[in-house]
Amino acid sequence: MIPIKEHLGLFLRSIGNIHTKGDHRDIFLFATARGGSTWMMEILASQPGFKYYDEPFNIRRSNVQHAGLVHEWREVMPDAGRSADLIRFLQELQLNQHRFMNPAPFRRHHRFRTNRIVFKIHGLEHLINDIKSSCNGQIVFLLRHPIPTTLSRYVFPRLDHFIASCHYQQNYLDDSQIREIRRIHCGGSNFQRGILSWCFENMIPLRFADSQDWLTVTYEELLLNPEKTCHSMAETLTLPRVDMMLHAINTPAANIKMSKQDTLNILKDSDEQMRRHALVSKWKGKASADEEKQCFEILELFGLDVYRHGRLVAHDRYLHHPDTASIAERSP
Repeated sequence: MIPIKEHLGLFLRSIGNIHTKGDHRDIFLFATARGGSTWMMEILASQPGFKYYDEPFNIRRSNVQHAGLVHEWREVMPDAGRSADLIRFLQELQLNQHRFMNPAPFRRHHRFRTNRIVFKIHGLEHLINDIKSSCNGQIVFLLRHPIPTTLSRYVFPRLDHFIASCHYQQNYLDDSQIREIRRIHCGGSNFQRGILSWCFENMIPLRFADSQDWLTVTYEELLLNPEKTCHSMAETLTLPRVDMMLHAINTPAANIKMSKQDTLNILKDSDEQMRRHALVSKWKGKASADEEKQCFEILELFGLDVYRHGRLVAHDRYLHHPDTASIAERSP
């Protein structure tokens, strides 16, 4: 039975927004948990007329539980055979059905009248192109270095399902890869399991990102080279207010309380350049040399070269601006 307080919250969500489809396509933001996705969602949602759906398949959320579509993490995996149901639910959200899924009325960037939506999605990587076509959406694929992403997470709820998935074994991994992945999963550290999860969560988008008309953005480039990156995003996604995006970049995400104390301390630094560089590089003091080596051995196991040993930012082909790498190398 849902507590009265939660019932009230769902009711307020349902009456807190009137949505009419506008002229521009909705945006589907795919990202790994703790990879900056809430921050990116709020940057996009800063734009006039936007509303957002924050993880509409996260079974921990009361509104997702109330929707009753998914109850376990395995239900969002390809082996579950729920693809049509999951896409249909997104289409219904686009049509302003399931209004209890709307943003909470007092959350940042809430608007009563809206005409465009950004969906923040963790999971459904195997459906990224199907969602793009079926929902007539624009895809934003957000990447963040696997080490800080892993260090920021406490649980990896889909990892066991990835390991057991016939879909991944039959389509993306050979027998030798599967054996080594299972060995690490069973006998490795929590850090290694986190890197495994990162690889599974990003391997499908990374295989196809170069050949698709998605917008791939890295957390590091957005943070280190914000003006150029925001202008690129505005042009590709038809976003009218770059100034509002830049303001949102300098505003901590709504889930900042989930961050550790060192991150909170960095955000208090009044020197913007120091603050940005520290947010990108702070993991260097937390991961041992052995852990960094393990990370890139696992990425190599998956055939991923998006990030490389000793480099803070992604491979140049995932960057939009040639000066981003040099900005990262210049320690303030």
